[in-house]
Amino acid sequence: MTTRSQSLNGLAAVLGALALAVILMAFIVPAFAALAPILAKDSPGLADATPAGIATGRIFAALRFTLLEALLSALVATAIGFPAALLVARRDFPGRRFLLALSGVPLCVPPVIIALAFVLFYGRQGYLNSFLMSAFGLEEPPITFLYSLAGVVIAHGFYNFPVVLRTVSVVWERLNEAEEEAALLLGAGRIRVFRTITLPRLTGAILSSAVLVFLYCFFSFVIVLLFGGVGGTTLEVELYQAARSALDFRSAGQIALVETVAALGIVALYVRAVSLAGSETGGSGRIRSRSRLSGLGERVAAVGYLLFILIFFIGPLVSVFVRSFASPSGGTVPGGTSFSFAAWTTFFGRPNFLPAFINTVSVALASAALATSAALFFAFAQDRPALKSGRVVSFLGGIGPFLPLAVSSVMLGFGWSILVPRGNRAVLIFAEAAIAWPFAWAQIRTGLDRIPRSVFDAASLLSRNRLDVYFRVLIPLLRKSILSGAGFVFAISAGDATLPLVLSIRGFENLPLLLFRLSGSYRFSEACACAVFIAFATGFVFFAEDSAGRRADVSGERSSS
Repeated sequence: MTTRSQSLNGLAAVLGALALAVILMAFIVPAFAALAPILAKDSPGLADATPAGIATGRIFAALRFTLLEALLSALVATAIGFPAALLVARRDFPGRRFLLALSGVPLCVPPVIIALAFVLFYGRQGYLNSFLMSAFGLEEPPITFLYSLAGVVIAHGFYNFPVVLRTVSVVWERLNEAEEEAALLLGAGRIRVFRTITLPRLTGAILSSAVLVFLYCFFSFVIVLLFGGVGGTTLEVELYQAARSALDFRSAGQIALVETVAALGIVALYVRAVSLAGSETGGSGRIRSRSRLSGLGERVAAVGYLLFILIFFIGPLVSVFVRSFASPSGGTVPGGTSFSFAAWTTFFGRPNFLPAFINTVSVALASAALATSAALFFAFAQDRPALKSGRVVSFLGGIGPFLPLAVSSVMLGFGWSILVPRGNRAVLIFAEAAIAWPFAWAQIRTGLDRIPRSVFDAASLLSRNRLDVYFRVLIPLLRKSILSGAGFVFAISAGDATLPLVLSIRGFENLPLLLFRLSGSYRFSEACACAVFIAFATGFVFFAEDSAGRRADVSGERSSS
C-alpha cells in the first residue's frame, strides 16, 4: 500500500468523522433550541396571554389523539402486512415480486402523494364513490370516512403496511426450520406448529415493525394537515401551528418536549424489539425454501388478499396516475373527464418546475452524501474496541442511531428556524441528513453484520492497519449496502415537504413543496402530474439500489447454503 493511498484513506476517514460531527450537531443543537423557549422569561407570541391550563389541556388533548391514531394505525398496518409477509416469506406465486416491491412505498412515495391519492380515490367525489353511485344509483356518496379519525388511520395503515411486510418477511424467511420440522414429525398439526413455535419467534419482528409504524404515525404531519377537520389534531400539527402560524414559541417548546419524551419511550421499545427480532434468526443468513400455493382454500385466500391490496392500496396510487392524464370538466369530479396531456404540459411548462427539480435533486444528493458518509464512519467506529469496552459508551453507540427517530422533522425545523430565522439550503441539507442518516446506517450495519468474522480477521492479518482493512476489503464488500443506504436517504430527502415547509426558505421550492401547494389550490390534475414525476424519480433510485442489494443477498445466501 503506497504512502499516497494511506494519505487518501486517512483523509477519507477524517471527512467521515467530520460528516458525523456535523450531523450530530445538526441534530442536537436545533433540538435543544426548540426546547429553549420553555425556559425563556419573555418568549415571543401569545403564550403569556394564554392561561396555562388551557394551553396544557390543548397539548394533552393533541397527545391523546396522536397516541390513539398512531396505535390504531399500527394495528391496521400489522393486520394488513402480516398476511403479505406470510405470502412473501413462505410461498412462491405470480405477483410475489410485485408484492415485495411494495415494501419500498413508505420510503420512496412521499406522504403528500398518499394524501392526494386517498382524496382522489376515497373522497366524496372520488373514483370509488363515483363508481358506487353510478353502479347502484345512489344520490349521496356512501363512503364518507376520509375526513375523520378513521380516514387518518386507514391512510396511515395502508401507507405503512409494507413496513410490516418487509420486516416480518425478512425474519420469517431466515428462521431455523429444525424445531418446526421436529414438531411436525412428532404429529403436531401445522396450525399448532405456527401458533406455538413460529409465531412466538416472530414476536420481535412483529413488535419492531408495529412500533416503527407507530413512530411514523406519531409524527404524522402532512396527511393530517391536508385532510384537516378530523375532529382532533396531532402534536406535529399543533407544533407547526404554534411555531409558524401563531409564533407562540413557548407553547411550541412545550409541545416539542411532550412529543419528544413520549417518542423516546417508544424508541427504547423499538430498540428492544429490534434486538429480539435479530436474536430469533440466530444470525442465520440462509433463506428457507418456499413452496407453491396448495389447496383450493389457500389459493382463494391468497387471491382474495391480493385483490384487496390491488383495489384498496394500489387503486389510490393508480388514480393519481390516471388523474394526471385527465382533463377535468371542473372541480375534482373524476367523471366527465377525457384523456389529455394538458396537466403534464402545464406542469412542465411552469417557470418554477426546473428550479424546483434542480433544488430537489441537488439537496437530495447532498443529504445522501453527508448522511451516508456519517453512517459509514459510525458503523465502522462501532467495532472499535474502545467503544465496546465501556458500558455507557457501548449503550450510546447502540441506541445513538435510533435517537433521530424520537425527534420530528417539524421540531427539528422549528429549532433551526430559531437559530437561523431566514433559513437556507445548507440548513435544509443538514436537517434532512440528520433525520435520515439512521436509514443509511441500518443498511450499512446489516451488510457489515453479514460479512463473516473470518474475512475481517484474515484481512487484519494481511493489512498494515485498520484503515487498510476498511478501504481495501470491507468497503468493496459493502458497496451495495452503501449505495442502498444512499438511495434510502435520497428518496426520503427528495420526497420531503415537511422541512422545506417549516423552514420557509426564501426563494426555495422543491417538487414536494410544489405538489403540496398545487393540492392546496385544488389543481388536482397538475398536482397528480407532479406526484407521478416525484414517485418515479424517487422510486427509480430506491428500487434500483434496493433490488440490486436484495438480488445480491439472495444469490450469495443460496450459493453458500
